[in-house]
Amino acid sequence: MAVVTVRGRGRMELQLLPDVAPAAVHAFATLAERGAYAGKTWHRIVPNFVVQGGSPGANEYDPATTYFMRDEVGARNVRGSFGISTRGRDTGDGQLYINIVNNMRLDHDYTVFATMSRGFDVMDTIQEGDVIESVVIRRSSTRSR
Repeated sequence: MAVVTVRGRGRMELQLLPDVAPAAVHAFATLAERGAYAGKTWHRIVPNFVVQGGSPGANEYDPATTYFMRDEVGARNVRGSFGISTRGRDTGDGQLYINIVNNMRLDHDYTVFATMSRGFDVMDTIQEGDVIESVVIRRSSTRSR
């Protein structure tokens, strides 16, 4: 689970999808635990499409990682799902997008690594320039018997 807090807006709770997108979940969790998203903005809003952010330079061309990720397609681009922004096949770099509507045409080209369980009201109010205050990863604990 992850909690994304947007300054002045509230929190979005995410269910991570490690079985579908293990590399993307790992990259997202690693960046989040390093504080890489804190203070970054949602720099691109496309009405009836997506919200995009998490870039160090607040643009589409400044990568959040020093490497590109391979695409891990398989999860649906439905309203409230979080994906990895790319500039073409296998060029994911840790920047995020949120589907604000169902975008099934993206299903076979973009990695979805999480689905939102709470915070749709927050997602619906995000404006260009809003700040990602924090991303907190909450790992589930499992006990051996």
